Amino acid sequence: MRTGRTFWLGISATIVLTGAAVAADEGSLWPAPVPGFKAVQPGEHPRLLFRKGDIAALRERAKTPEGQAILKRLRLCLNGSDGESMPAKFGVKGPVDKDGAGPLETAPPGVFTFSHAAGFGMLYVLTGDKKYADLGRECMEKALEGYRDRDQRYSFKAPYGALRAGPSLGWTVLGYDLCYDGWDDAYRRKIAEIIQNYNEAKWMSLEELVRGARQHPGSNHWGMQVGGGAMAVLAIMNDPGVDMKKLGPLLETSEKSMTRNMTEGFGDGGFFAEGDGTGSMSSHIVFLSALQAWKVAAGRDFYTPRPNAQWMALKWFFLTVPKGGAMDFPKRGAYDHNIWARNDISGGCYFGIGFGVATEVQKQAVLWFYNHCGLKQVDEKNNTPFDTPTPYPHLAIVSFVNWPFGTEERNPGDIIPHAYRDTRWGFYAWRNRWQDADDVVISILTKTSKGNYSAKGEKSLTVWGLGKKATWGTVSGGFTGDYKPAQDGSTVLTTGDGSSLAIDFSRASGADAMLVMTGPGAPNDNAADAGGTKASFLFLAKGEAPRPVVQGGKVAVGRQTVGVENGKIVLGVFGL
Repeated sequence: MRTGRTFWLGISATIVLTGAAVAADEGSLWPAPVPGFKAVQPGEHPRLLFRKGDIAALRERAKTPEGQAILKRLRLCLNGSDGESMPAKFGVKGPVDKDGAGPLETAPPGVFTFSHAAGFGMLYVLTGDKKYADLGRECMEKALEGYRDRDQRYSFKAPYGALRAGPSLGWTVLGYDLCYDGWDDAYRRKIAEIIQNYNEAKWMSLEELVRGARQHPGSNHWGMQVGGGAMAVLAIMNDPGVDMKKLGPLLETSEKSMTRNMTEGFGDGGFFAEGDGTGSMSSHIVFLSALQAWKVAAGRDFYTPRPNAQWMALKWFFLTVPKGGAMDFPKRGAYDHNIWARNDISGGCYFGIGFGVATEVQKQAVLWFYNHCGLKQVDEKNNTPFDTPTPYPHLAIVSFVNWPFGTEERNPGDIIPHAYRDTRWGFYAWRNRWQDADDVVISILTKTSKGNYSAKGEKSLTVWGLGKKATWGTVSGGFTGDYKPAQDGSTVLTTGDGSSLAIDFSRASGADAMLVMTGPGAPNDNAADAGGTKASFLFLAKGEAPRPVVQGGKVAVGRQTVGVENGKIVLGVFGL
């Protein structure tokens, strides 16, 4: 990476979506140069979520019914009503000496937050009315005075630990980015200097946050620290009054830290060392938006060259079975209360944030999921449109900026692979379709993953389908050999003890899904003889399940046949 004054031009790597995996060229540059990128000039703002050349289109977006609905929600988040004044209620002023969100956590929208300056800044960008930049400045001053967020653990001054410092810094500097043109030069320089010299205690300097000095990538703290630090250095790089001799090396460090979060904390399938609830913190609170900022402000694409970041965002739409607005997700590891919480920043805005990093074709799939999972109806009923139930201004901003209005939705089954794995943590998942509450989702974490907390390794498959939940089979020693799912997700794998597992989504058996297992891991029930080898079956089907019938050395199930060759299951119909 080159530091400081110029950033990168070149040809980006191309992502290839298949039915089996999110494939990428492992030899490609990571991060990849963004094609046609024009380097940000000193004093050029906005730059984190969008550039100045995008403002005209955003102003047109603000005139649409969809845009107006989100901006109405943004204004409500700012002052509880119309967004024309400062919030009526502020958190405590000064440090807090105990953990906990505090008494304002569940207060109605309109309480001061770390992204209030950004919220008013967004209104300034869209209207050109300086009064909003002035309100943003007032909010920035309140932050500098030590007024805390509605969740008192977060604060620009004296945040409660490094993990809270990262998001507090990152989303406060979005206010600097959006209000910049509405502030006088002296005030801009003042805030840039404060950001550059940010240091609120041990582990909470800008340098320490950028490199993740507190904790390690396997901790949920890491992504929050390095993501917030990245937002800060990208916001002020090359601006008047900034010392690039100091900041340039931090940009290099930030690039390495961002990569470490995606390869050491997370794996190439988006599974996190401590599990899903903690992973939501390390990915969505600020990290994925920082990846967006790296692309917009610095021309560096961390998302498409490798699958790591993609699955951090897409796994929520792969593993979740929606049931009338309730999101059923196979929880693993610590802090499972965060998963699909949608009431604070730890488990909210999976769509608005996800759209900011998704490829154009992936946006179609994510849009379909939102429109069909029941949350669209819930949000419309609650006047929290387009994934904005969380009362934070920055989350309304990301939904407004990132939502693909006018894009045609497409069923995720045409875009997202039906089977994927995380090779670092030994996590595997399969899904037969995206349709309704009867979708089949199968998953297993084959070994214990550990950061500070851990997610316990599993010996059986978690099988959800047709409204039922079960565990099935015994998987010892993980999976070995080739991993080559068919386009529909059908897969045959060998386990560490020599057992063979087949997952069949072809429907040739007459069932929506058929699981077959041979060897020591096979259950004893519903078994048939396949040429001298016991093959155990599990069917997920409406009505009466298919009946395996022994025919010679194979087992016939509907149009499907199951044989065993050299200890491995062979399906007569493999995939669609």
